[in-house]
Amino acid sequence: MTLQPPATTTRGRHPLTDEVLALVADVRATAVEDDEPGAAEALDADVARVQAGNAAVVVVGEKKRGKSSLINALIGRPGLLPVDADVATCVHIVVSHGPDGATVVLGGGPEGREVGLDAIAEYAALDPGARAPEHEDVSQVQVRVPAPLLEGGLELIDTPGVGGLVAGHAALTLATLNRADALVFVLDGSSEITASELAFLERATERIATVVFAITKIDQFPSWEAVRARDVELIAHHAPRYADAPWFGVSSRAVADALAAEADGELEEAAQERVASGIDPLSEHLAGLAEGADGLRLANLLHQATATVKRLSALQVRRALSLSPSPEFAELVKREKAALTALQGQNATWRQTLAERSARLEQRMRTELNRRLEDLRKEVGDRIAVGNNKIFDEVGTDLPPRAQALWIELDTLLRRELTALGQALLADLEGVELDLAGVVPDAPERLAQLPEAARGAGSTSFAEQGIMAAGLGMGLGHLVALVVAPPIGILAGVGAVGFFSWRRWSKERGARSREDARRYLGEVATRLNNEIPPVVSQAVAGAREVLGRQITEALTAEKERLTVSLAEHEKNLASEKSAVARRKAEVEARLRRRNALRETAEQLATRLPADREESS
Repeated sequence: MTLQPPATTTRGRHPLTDEVLALVADVRATAVEDDEPGAAEALDADVARVQAGNAAVVVVGEKKRGKSSLINALIGRPGLLPVDADVATCVHIVVSHGPDGATVVLGGGPEGREVGLDAIAEYAALDPGARAPEHEDVSQVQVRVPAPLLEGGLELIDTPGVGGLVAGHAALTLATLNRADALVFVLDGSSEITASELAFLERATERIATVVFAITKIDQFPSWEAVRARDVELIAHHAPRYADAPWFGVSSRAVADALAAEADGELEEAAQERVASGIDPLSEHLAGLAEGADGLRLANLLHQATATVKRLSALQVRRALSLSPSPEFAELVKREKAALTALQGQNATWRQTLAERSARLEQRMRTELNRRLEDLRKEVGDRIAVGNNKIFDEVGTDLPPRAQALWIELDTLLRRELTALGQALLADLEGVELDLAGVVPDAPERLAQLPEAARGAGSTSFAEQGIMAAGLGMGLGHLVALVVAPPIGILAGVGAVGFFSWRRWSKERGARSREDARRYLGEVATRLNNEIPPVVSQAVAGAREVLGRQITEALTAEKERLTVSLAEHEKNLASEKSAVARRKAEVEARLRRRNALRETAEQLATRLPADREESS
């Protein structure tokens, strides 16, 4: 993806810019000295970002979290970005300040063509019928609107949202973070953060220093604050770097209602909806990020430089040990030889372990599904057993969201169990990061579209039963009229028979309502029982394949590393003592320089926020 150069702003230069750039230049030189060209190139890209004008904020989240609606709410333009359509795989939408308009960028190049704002969905979203992009050569849509929030140089980047943050999309978004100053991670109040979202956050810590969490749809989920509390706990455990990141609860719908009320002149109602939406605190925070964008870029740059110099220091520590004829060195050689020998046996056993553990996981998930289905059948069945003639309508309304909740809970549990399985299998492989993104597919379409609640063929409506009762009453009334006065007889017959017919109709209607409700419960339970196990099997098989590949690659890489390391040890042992001493002195000098650079980076990182405040 190519993000086009933004318009420059007039913000002042950060007072620590020169010091940070000087440090990064030194770190880059050490990376070149240690034959790490990739690290040097990454630092070059980060330095280029420091010179940029606008404050780029990437907005990311799984599909249907309300990401695009949130951007629309922030800029005060409901319906601007497509919210009901799926964004095409490789298309990013960049929203910045300017007169209304949009530029479609083709093929990742610098050229583009102007289109109207009403054409955004055509170029950015999938065709709803073909489920494919209408314009496959589009890499980006640059949207310009005169929104007050964007005046200070803020630009919002909307990324494709997909269930599970699958590998291709996650990689694309992570690449986008190289060009970003901050990340807005969008969740909603329906359920706690998923394993794939946590994995994405853990990987994002390598790329960016500033994250803001937005939890959407707070008007739809009254318990969203409890969900947020659980999310905070999970993030503190899995991505502790972001444990103190700010959280904002937002309702995009309330923002739209506020704008509509304001347009109608209902200013008091508009103000109330605006407060209920929670959008202003988030807008103010993002505006502050734009004001301090240069500080954010310097923080990201320091983050990357510190990580690089730590890695380079560790390399010199290993080299220093290799050049030290000491007990520690002898123990190191012994350990590495033992590790190399152990690798020969590991390759023969891990496949069996993976197969056994994944089979047990799949069986646990099936057992959990059966348990939850049985609980659902019992709870709803008990309600049906004591229900009246309205129970069918109640079950028809209540059961679909309960079924969707069951799927969400199992989906979250499955992702968590797969993550635990992967972490257990990779625990002994140093430096291997678990990446199971994408192994759990989206909910099957047949789960998203459950059977409609329909009455059985024998059921009759209230009107039909009433007509039947009335007809019966009139007939019996004529019989009574033969014995007593005709008017009185007819009325008495209608009244008596109507009463008894109503009682019989009410019982029959209640029985039929319960029968229809039981049938619908069975249809939904059968649909869940048929659709969820294949998803579980597919996910476990995908995890087995990914873990197998990761373990094979890790064992191969570790074997190669140990082989090279032992060869270097043997070479050092064979060298003359004077040559070894000379090389050791060089390595120790390099290590001191790298440690000094790391200390400088850490000191600058502590000074950065204070200096930003003094200069603002």
